[in-house]
Parts: sequence; structure tokens; C-alpha cells
Amino acid sequence: MLLVQVAALFGQVNKQQPPPPPDASGVAAVLVCYGVIIAVSFIIHILFLLTLSRCLGQCSPRNRTMEPGMVWLNLIPLFNIVWMFVTIIKISESLRNEYRDRGLPTDDPDFGQMIGILYMVFSFFCAPVALVLFIMYWVKIAGFKNQLMSGGELGGYDDDFDVRPKRSAKPVDDDLDDYDDYQRR
Repeated sequence: MLLVQVAALFGQVNKQQPPPPPDASGVAAVLVCYGVIIAVSFIIHILFLLTLSRCLGQCSPRNRTMEPGMVWLNLIPLFNIVWMFVTIIKISESLRNEYRDRGLPTDDPDFGQMIGILYMVFSFFCAPVALVLFIMYWVKIAGFKNQLMSGGELGGYDDDFDVRPKRSAKPVDDDLDDYDDYQRR
């Protein structure tokens, strides 16, 4: 009997009013804030991928290990978790090939690969560190892109046409090109 009275006493003490329904203007304000944050994040991600794509575009087609358009596959949700690692590795390989081909000096022998991989690894469990590494990687790749645009023997490559001659084992006979032009007329 005593237990029933104690339970009734606690039942009366712990009775609380139900919480009021959320204010519609407050909910709308929170949704607008989240929408702005998502939109700004998406724009930053687009600008980042644009920098990566343009950096690959500055490399000669023969030195690329990945086409610039392949960078945009990082917009696919969940697929980008793996593809970003591939992108980072391919960009560093392309930059290594281009710098070696042009004979340009560099102070970073891995062309940002380690910073990029660390950025991706830390993005899974430590967002503040990942943000710092993300900014460092972005700045480093932008620096390589700018150096390729301003330096080197021919400057940047905006399209897939490479004006430098391909390295071949045998000499090219220019007389055959004239004959082919003659036949097409």
C-alpha cells in the first residue's frame, strides 16, 4: 500500500505540461540558415573542383593521368568518397609529369598528394583539422596551376591540342603530309 501512495505522489510531482508546439517563424529561420549553409558549402565545393579541373587543364594532354572533366565526378554523393582519393593521386601524378617535362623546379616533391590524402582521412573524424588541410591543399593546387599558367616553355594549355612535338623513335616525313593535302583537294 505504501508503494502505491509513493508512486501516486511521484506521479503528481513529475506531471509536467507538454511542451508548446514549435513556433513556425523559428522553424523557418532555422531552415533558412541551414539552406544558406548548404548553398555556401556547395559553391565552395564547386570552386574547389573548378581549381582542380583548371590545374589539370594546364597540363599537357600527354602528361595527364586523368582528364580535367573527370574531376566533376566528385559531385556524385557517396561515390566522391573514393573518387576524391583517386583525383588527388592523379592530379599529383599529372603535375609531377608536367613539371618534369617542362623542367620546372618545385619545392614540393609529392605535389600536394600527402596533404590531400590527409584532408580526406581527417574529414571522416576530425572536421576542424580537415578544414585546415582542405584550405592548405586548395592553396597548394592553385599555386601549381598559377605557376603552370605563368611559367614554363609554352605557358598553359587551354584545350586538348598540344603544340609541342611528340617524342617518337623515328623522324616524321613532312612530304607525306603534303601528299595527303593534295589528295583531299
